[in-house]
Amino acid sequence: MTTAKAWLQEYWYVPLVVLGLGGFFWWQSRQPVAIEPVPAASSISVSSATASSMSSEPPKSGFVHIKGAVNKPGLYPVTGTTRWQAVVEAAGGLTADADVTAINLAKIAVDQESLYIPVQGEAAPAATGAGPASPAASSTALVNLNTASEAELQTLSGIGPAKAADIIAYRETSGGFKSVEDLMNVSGIGEKTYERLAPLVTVGP
Repeated sequence: MTTAKAWLQEYWYVPLVVLGLGGFFWWQSRQPVAIEPVPAASSISVSSATASSMSSEPPKSGFVHIKGAVNKPGLYPVTGTTRWQAVVEAAGGLTADADVTAINLAKIAVDQESLYIPVQGEAAPAATGAGPASPAASSTALVNLNTASEAELQTLSGIGPAKAADIIAYRETSGGFKSVEDLMNVSGIGEKTYERLAPLVTVGP
């Protein structure tokens, strides 16, 4: 007993050191584990990949309207890389009197474009635009339901001799077309046909 007291008197600081070390290790065990941040480079690479995929979008598909001296005038689908020569072939080819000397059939046909093929001796048309026609250009290209002949009506997609005669008959019996929507009053022209024809016709003077 005397020896233990003597040891404590001489080495009184040892228990304090042990308690201090124990408290320190207990405190360390309570600290949250640090999480390594994700490198910024990974987000940059994802953004770059997204931008790359957006820049490689496929060409825009759609429809173009070919008129004039082809065997089957009307609307034809294009893929964004289709050339006018392919559209002419899809339209049954050129008529015998077609004149394409002033037309570039190697040009890519863009969605909503229109192309008029003149006959020999006819004035060359204005150059085809690279997108939707301007109001001034489109007004000259539209078929007037109140004045068009059967031949002119047949340049519209899906309108043959019988349907053209029905349109003229309605025009004569109804005192003319008051609006483009009146087309749906013509026998055989339903909503889908009307939606296809509406951008191509007018009832103006």
